[in-house]
Amino acid sequence: MKSLIRPASPPDAADVCAVHCSDISHWRAWDASGDARPARYADLTPYQRWLNGGPWLDPGLCRRHLQRVAEGGGHAWVAEYKGRALAEAEAFLADEPPPYGRNLNLSALYVHRHFRGQGLGSALLAAALAFAQEQGCHTLTVSRPDAPAFYAAHGLRPGPRWGHWQLPARRSRVRYTIDPLPDTGYSLVRGFAQLVGRFQNAGHDWERARPGGAPDFPEWRGVRLDRSWMTVRGQRAAVVLEESPRAPGAAEAFVFAPPGVALTGQWVSAIGDHAARSGFTHVNLFVPAPIAHPHARRLEDTQRVMWKVVSGW
Repeated sequence: MKSLIRPASPPDAADVCAVHCSDISHWRAWDASGDARPARYADLTPYQRWLNGGPWLDPGLCRRHLQRVAEGGGHAWVAEYKGRALAEAEAFLADEPPPYGRNLNLSALYVHRHFRGQGLGSALLAAALAFAQEQGCHTLTVSRPDAPAFYAAHGLRPGPRWGHWQLPARRSRVRYTIDPLPDTGYSLVRGFAQLVGRFQNAGHDWERARPGGAPDFPEWRGVRLDRSWMTVRGQRAAVVLEESPRAPGAAEAFVFAPPGVALTGQWVSAIGDHAARSGFTHVNLFVPAPIAHPHARRLEDTQRVMWKVVSGW
């Protein structure tokens, strides 16, 4: 199928929403106790649609999401055929130390269920790869590949594996200092390594964990977001603790640090101590190596990055 690959914009929201909704076979609604039941799409609120798979599943939320991607320095494209967007992709640039270097991470690539197998996804991936080359990227990554065989067929190979660990937030005797972390764009930590919380890449995760990264749902208005400069033994890093809407009291940690800073036991203890003093009960650490901590518990969430070298160092 010959399609037009072009940048996505907010007016594409209805088509992009239809692409993502086509991937959902059964819709669910959650009651106040957190129990799910079958539901019809038309009966779901925007918040309930979000819970089924993100901001793409409601036209209004999708429009805001596309605006947010552009405002945060991200890039989105659609594959258009006969005036209709039938596939969509999103990516963020980041500048990180090795092994990622200057990186383009493809955070979403979806094709409408009724138009798969006709080259739309391949065309979007080729456009993303061409963009990565234009931007002087060292690597192109897909951090959560839903279709690993598709990416492997286009030259991507398995890369680092990341795992999820949970620790109780508890006070300790570790010494560290805390200073306010300003709410600014990714340029503040450009070139930093993402030691914790690299769900996509440093550019994407930094923008996602900023205030306003999610809609102001009434159900989420009490969710806490703690952002700080943390200094441990003379080394400073940006630490973000984001409360999970579905697990009140649990904080997802994101750590952005200059090259040369490693996630030592002192850093883990400092993060746990700060989480406890900020009112959290647990802290989740998504990291590329097991956490050496007596109270660490392995969560089920594990991902294997797929990547492709775009240019040499």
